Amino acid sequence: MIIFEKVRWKNFLSTGNVFSEIDLIKGRTNLIVGTNGAGKSTILDALTFSLFGKPFRKVNKGMLVNSINGKDTIVEIEFTIGKIEYKIIRGIKPAKFEIYCNGQLWNQESTVVDQQKNLEQNVLKMNYKSFTQIVVLGSSTFVPFMRLPTSQRRDIIEDILDIQVFSTMNVLLRDKSRGNNEEIREVDYQIDLLRDKIELQKQHMLTLEKRTQEEIGRKKDKIKEYKETETQTNEDVTVLTNEICNLNKEMQTYQKSDEKLKKLNTFLIKLQGRLKTCEKEHEFFATNQVCPTCTQGLSDEFRNSMVEFNEKNLDELTVGHLDLKKAIVDEEDRFGKFNELSKKVNDINTTISQKNYQITTIRNHVDNVQLEIDELEGDSVDKKSEFVKLEGMIGEKKNLSSQHASLKKDRDIITTAGQLLKDNGIKSRIIKTYLPTMNKLINDFLQRMEFYVNFTLNENFEEIIKSRYRDVFTYDSFSEGEKARIDIALLLTWRSIAKLKNSVDTNLLILDEIFDGSLDQSGTSDLGWILRNFDDTTKVFVISHKQGMDDKFDRTITVDKVKNYSILEETVNEVTHGLVG
Repeated sequence: MIIFEKVRWKNFLSTGNVFSEIDLIKGRTNLIVGTNGAGKSTILDALTFSLFGKPFRKVNKGMLVNSINGKDTIVEIEFTIGKIEYKIIRGIKPAKFEIYCNGQLWNQESTVVDQQKNLEQNVLKMNYKSFTQIVVLGSSTFVPFMRLPTSQRRDIIEDILDIQVFSTMNVLLRDKSRGNNEEIREVDYQIDLLRDKIELQKQHMLTLEKRTQEEIGRKKDKIKEYKETETQTNEDVTVLTNEICNLNKEMQTYQKSDEKLKKLNTFLIKLQGRLKTCEKEHEFFATNQVCPTCTQGLSDEFRNSMVEFNEKNLDELTVGHLDLKKAIVDEEDRFGKFNELSKKVNDINTTISQKNYQITTIRNHVDNVQLEIDELEGDSVDKKSEFVKLEGMIGEKKNLSSQHASLKKDRDIITTAGQLLKDNGIKSRIIKTYLPTMNKLINDFLQRMEFYVNFTLNENFEEIIKSRYRDVFTYDSFSEGEKARIDIALLLTWRSIAKLKNSVDTNLLILDEIFDGSLDQSGTSDLGWILRNFDDTTKVFVISHKQGMDDKFDRTITVDKVKNYSILEETVNEVTHGLVG
């Protein structure tokens, strides 16, 4: 049994930078109350986020970070299973996911996905959907069991009955079946190949005495074709090699373009500096009549001479600047030509490599054909060795045939096992065994809430509902209040079955605004009595915005919003009426 002990969070939704904490085992019945928007349902998002990495409500994960503080979102949950203590810490901005088992941190080298999968399959023994069907009943984003598609209903029941192991076995069996089929196909291929080899060997032995010049001539013609192709390919390589030589010679004329271009750009920078200095001097003598350093006046004759001198220098430097830029453009064109020629050389080298590989392949073919000719032209043929080779092939074929028979026998066993592991196999038998108990519990809970219908689930988890045990109804035929009674009956049934199977058993049951929704006063009273007397280990948390119910609960947790932050305040009550309304 999973004993959830404590959940705490900060910078989570409307909670600020101070941890809010709820002791999950302190009170038998607990009321979480507050106005709309105060943050009552934050505990649901904190629970599912800490366990499954996603909120209970349909909100983006990034929206879980407190919008005012904008970082350091932390959610922690502590629980025990038997004598093992677990603690999970999740964070956003920065991202964090840590699992502690008896104070020891789980291996962080595995991926987050693998850690989450291990947590759900081997520790919690339930996934997000099962958790929201067994532990939480919400009025907003909760999808009732009866509104789920058949496949998802089956997944939840398999989790509760702890028979998903058969699904896992079926997946492993399918992998084994694929492997078996591949082995059979491979053995079939080897047998067919050996059959062809045996036939070829027999023909070869028959033709050893009937070698003809026609066969030898055909092979020689093939060699001739290969050699002609090799000659043509060699000529192509020679042409390409000559072309590379010519390109290399042409590249030499552009080889120093890069170095020259760097020098020209250096000269350009220096020239631009001199041009700028000359422009400043020209502007100074053209506009100033007093030396700013010694404060003496500058004569007009001296100023005019300096202006004339600087104008002449500016003209010369401007002409030089234009000439240098033109030289840079010309040298860039030469450098581009060098790169273009270099690319051509690389492309031709690639082509030469391909043709050399082609020549090597042709020579290998020639050698192989020549070996065949030499064998045909041999004066002495060891017929005994050829017969031994044939016997070896036949023996190998017998071994493969025996292996093939064994693999087919394995396939028959796998097929039989596959039939047993299908949904209509062992799992169906187990589900059929528990269906009467499930249906009995559902109807017991419905009657306790004074909803007198005959509700039955078949092995496909389709409902058959009869009112007055005659008129057939569907789930959608009922009012919202009646649907709520059915949803609650199913929730309590799944918890009872899970406890019976000891598969998904927890101490926590949370009802989110169920008392505020479609249930009337009578339904609320009946549900309250059921929850109070459900079992001694279950800790019930009721989230509501209704006021005046404190005396029906052992503890009240009031949620208020102060300066845009949610604050929790806990009160221990003196229960006078229980949950009976």
